[in-house]
Amino acid sequence: MTPLFKRLDEEEAVARGELAALREKVAATEQWLARLAITRETALSLMSESSHRDEPQTQEPWAAESPAASQSASDGKGAAGEGAQTAEAPQTPGPVDLETARERMLVLLAGAGRAMKVQDIAAAIGEGTSNARRVETTRSRLKKLVKEGRAVEGPTAWFSISHADSERREESGVG
Repeated sequence: MTPLFKRLDEEEAVARGELAALREKVAATEQWLARLAITRETALSLMSESSHRDEPQTQEPWAAESPAASQSASDGKGAAGEGAQTAEAPQTPGPVDLETARERMLVLLAGAGRAMKVQDIAAAIGEGTSNARRVETTRSRLKKLVKEGRAVEGPTAWFSISHADSERREESGVG
């Protein structure tokens, strides 16, 4: 019987070790998630401040999306084929100039920590989604960021910050 109890003790020790490692990983992941949330809040605040200086608006079109839209985007299913849209106030935002749009897209993607649909990005940076031309302008600008190596596309129409650009932003102290 002694070998059986010794074996049980060994297995129990292994299981406890694995559990401790998982707890450490959960704690680290929760800390990373908290940092991402802070980054998003900071980026939205900065974007809001620059927008109020550049162009008067009554609403912030890049306000946080609804939890349902965030969940569908994060699990990769999205709502493109379902006709649904993210939470966007009924408004007709005007065109955003190139440099402002690029800055907003990079900050948004860096803070998101996940791929986002081009329609969601257009709405978040203030281009809106009611005008297909503005969405296509946003797509074109995102494609340029991809060519520059600052963003990546995959799957089609889903964009995220490139690993190299996020490292470059960390080194320079941006984001």
